[in-house]
Amino acid sequence: MIDSLLRKLEIPENDLPYYQYGIVSLLELISVQFLCILWAAFRHQIIDYLIFYLIFLILRKYGGGFHFKDFLPCFITSVISIIGILELMQHIYLGIFPSALISSFSLVLIILISPVPSVVETLSKKEFQLRKHRLTIVAGILELLIILLSFTKQLHLLHVCMVTFLFMTGILIAGKLRLIYYHKIKYKKKQRIKN
Repeated sequence: MIDSLLRKLEIPENDLPYYQYGIVSLLELISVQFLCILWAAFRHQIIDYLIFYLIFLILRKYGGGFHFKDFLPCFITSVISIIGILELMQHIYLGIFPSALISSFSLVLIILISPVPSVVETLSKKEFQLRKHRLTIVAGILELLIILLSFTKQLHLLHVCMVTFLFMTGILIAGKLRLIYYHKIKYKKKQRIKN
């Protein structure tokens, strides 16, 4: 359906994959957000969801992380993860100090691991450093937010931030492991060709 639409718009054949990827990504984003907003509204967690999503979006933009190749696994995993996170937020009973400590530790890990490009993306040294710099600034601002939430005893909001940072850390670790695995396979293929 997307292919026929793009051909009607007379998109050059070489550019079709980029347009296809963009449209599929947009449809995925809209469908995931629609379902998650419905769930958040049903559970009276719209504010939690919006805070989670805003922080996650900013960290994901500069940090990268794991990406699926296809729409369906990404869609299913995204919806299940976000609904799981929203449910988890209602059942966390950590105090202020442990929540702040876990949040800060997660932010440090995010800075150390990031950026993690997808397997099809190659970052130049300059772009890598630029993303790392921007992410460090964002993490610094988020750390100030953690301190502010701790001093004002906003425990629920602190939990929302903590879960978001932990989720992002998991995505970065998964992306890093996939990248290592991808490069090992690529290296083995090169060795086979040489032999």
